[in-house]
Amino acid sequence: MHPSRLVALCFITVSALLIAQVGVIEGVQFAPSTVFQLIGATFLLISGIYGFARYEVNPVVTEYGPMAYLLLFGFGLWAVGILFRLLTV
Repeated sequence: MHPSRLVALCFITVSALLIAQVGVIEGVQFAPSTVFQLIGATFLLISGIYGFARYEVNPVVTEYGPMAYLLLFGFGLWAVGILFRLLTV
């Protein structure tokens, strides 16, 4: 899989987890922090879908190098953190 496509898939996954976190943990309250999280997750989802579809024209990363591995590691930590929080509620 092209590294840019994999990074975009990570964006999509984390944004879906952020949206799920709002519904599960906070119970759809419209506090300012919840609204900002939903807005951020929506923009992350849109940019992930855009990056996934246009990975050849506008790649986030072009090869599996330090930047790709750093992004994948960061997304992995972020996803594990959100999953852990979702499962411990």
